[in-house]
Amino acid sequence: MKEIGSEFWISDDKIIPVNERDGLFVLSGRTAIDLIIQDILKHKNVRNVYMPAYCCDSMIAPFLQRNIRVDFYDMFFDGKLEYEIDADKNVDILYVSNYFGYENTLSEELINHFKAKGTIILYDRTHSYLMKDEQPTHADYAFVSLRKWMGVVTGAQVEGLDPVNLPACPYADAKAQAMRAKYQYLNGNLSVEKTAFLEAFANFGKQLEQDYRDYGMDDLSYALFKSQDWEQVRTQRRANAAYLHEHLQLDFFGELSADACPLFVPVIFASHAAREKLRQALIRAQIYCPVHWPKNSLITSDMKVNQLFDNELSLICDQRYGLEEMAFIVKKIQESI
Repeated sequence: MKEIGSEFWISDDKIIPVNERDGLFVLSGRTAIDLIIQDILKHKNVRNVYMPAYCCDSMIAPFLQRNIRVDFYDMFFDGKLEYEIDADKNVDILYVSNYFGYENTLSEELINHFKAKGTIILYDRTHSYLMKDEQPTHADYAFVSLRKWMGVVTGAQVEGLDPVNLPACPYADAKAQAMRAKYQYLNGNLSVEKTAFLEAFANFGKQLEQDYRDYGMDDLSYALFKSQDWEQVRTQRRANAAYLHEHLQLDFFGELSADACPLFVPVIFASHAAREKLRQALIRAQIYCPVHWPKNSLITSDMKVNQLFDNELSLICDQRYGLEEMAFIVKKIQESI
């Protein structure tokens, strides 16, 4: 069994370039957030953003770097995701996010309550991109990080802004080469060193943290995005997730409804130690399930969201794999718990 999970790859198939773009496509999710902030600041003096505590530093950084205070609404798991949100709070921007493509975002009623008070609604569609009938329908701005869903080098799509021509970032080519190297490695090319492309992936992440503003999606990634069969992606992910739900007795974040399309299949454990025990066992089997997320820099020890950061594990279910790989994941989990 080959390794399961980790970074996507690019095959050596011929890729047909696409000249015209039908929307605004940018480097990354944080690039999208920053462009949205820039547009909001043209029209409104923004003091704070109210956003879910269950998030990563890349979602927070664009606000802090534009001198916008980040206020969190707390979150925890009690059979399902629960939100502790202050409906009376004075909010300039309400940041709304679904989790993992299951039906668990804030209610439309609550979102409309804030909107009626003049709050700008920013919807992070990254996890709900392939859901049917996704919420909220009344967002002022929305974006999706496409890199989370498929093997593109760069890419996020922004809604609520006019298209503009932005240059590709100067460090995209190195990641593209690494993605091709990973494909060769997984297909038995013994001359490819795994450490080399892993280092390239890590370097891309470091550069992205420091230099993400005002870059567009590179041409190769846009061509890959336009050629993707998204119905096949949705079908395969749902089939994979359904298999995991059916064959594992774990605490899932929610049921796989008819509208859901999982980014991952998230499960929560009774303790950090139990999560880590299984995660390490899977790594030994070359199954690389991420945790969401490394705890962001603003989380304090008294917040309920620590339960999610410490105890959650994201099981792989993406379109690179089928039921054979899902059965292998199930087998290794059952052997380890």
